[in-house]
Parts: sequence; C-alpha cells; structure tokens
Amino acid sequence: MSAPVGSPYMVRLVLALISGFSFVKYGLELLLQVRMKDEFARYGVPAFRSFVGVLEVLGGLAVLLGLAFSPLGAFGAAGLALLMILGLTVRIRIHDAPRLMIPAATFAAMNMALVILFLRG
Repeated sequence: MSAPVGSPYMVRLVLALISGFSFVKYGLELLLQVRMKDEFARYGVPAFRSFVGVLEVLGGLAVLLGLAFSPLGAFGAAGLALLMILGLTVRIRIHDAPRLMIPAATFAAMNMALVILFLRG
C-alpha cells in the first residue's frame, strides 16, 4: 500500500529529495567552480568557500540518507537550516537585494520543516 500524496511521509520524501540533491549539487559547485570564488569574495568570506561546500555536500547526503535513517536526516537538515540562516545573515550584512535572499530563506524553512518531519518518523 502506498502513502497518500499529502501524507507526512510523501512531504518528507519530496522535501528531502529537493533539499538533498540541491545541496549536493550546489556544494560541489562551491568546491569545483571558479565563479563561486568570486561570489564568496563578494560576501567577504572567501576563506570559507571550501568549508561551506563540504558542509553542503555532507548535509545534502545526510538528508538523503535520512530517508532510511531518520535521525541522520534530522541532523543534516538542522545543519543545512543553520547554514542557510548564516548565509542570510551574510547577505543582510552586505546589503544584498531581498530577491537574492529568497533561495536561502526558502531552503532554511524547508530544512526546518524536514527536521520536524524526520523527528516524527
């Protein structure tokens, strides 16, 4: 028997797939693409680019693996939410346009919801 489309399980599945794959992809871009060097220099934190990239890849993988082991998913989602809140703080500090803050705010909220969904099992 499959879970209904609006069930917490399906919501968790969809959010985890979106978040997990997005963070793995973006984290790899941070580690491998030169253009991201310029972006972190613009943020005023160029030394943190590789560290953030590794955290994003690991967090994304933790969220994906959380589909099989919920505590790991909750831990990964909490870390990614915190990372996005810190990213928002940096963008506010450098006076970025609000439209540029939407992705970080969305992923912060998505991962906070995932923490709750993973903890509920």
